[in-house]
Amino acid sequence: MPATFSYASILHAVGQVLDQIGVKSIAIHEEEDGLFVEGFNSDGQLQVQMRYDVASLYELVNRSEGQEEEHTTTQTTGLLHRFLTDHNRELVGATH
Repeated sequence: MPATFSYASILHAVGQVLDQIGVKSIAIHEEEDGLFVEGFNSDGQLQVQMRYDVASLYELVNRSEGQEEEHTTTQTTGLLHRFLTDHNRELVGATH
């Protein structure tokens, strides 16, 4: 599997998982075959440990990018509709 992702995209995807869990601090260790991630609560107690091998990181980043594209499309569509409504316009060819 060729390396096609940047550290930024990998850390973004892992960060989304950690945000969903609600951790307050993290430790990430790069290993030969992936990442070992620890998340801690506000008291500094270990809350979660996750090990991602290369295949699971690939899947996680792909899923994250798909969700990001969907979110961006929804956000853009919402902005367009709000603009059209605010200016008493409608999209040509739009059906109600």
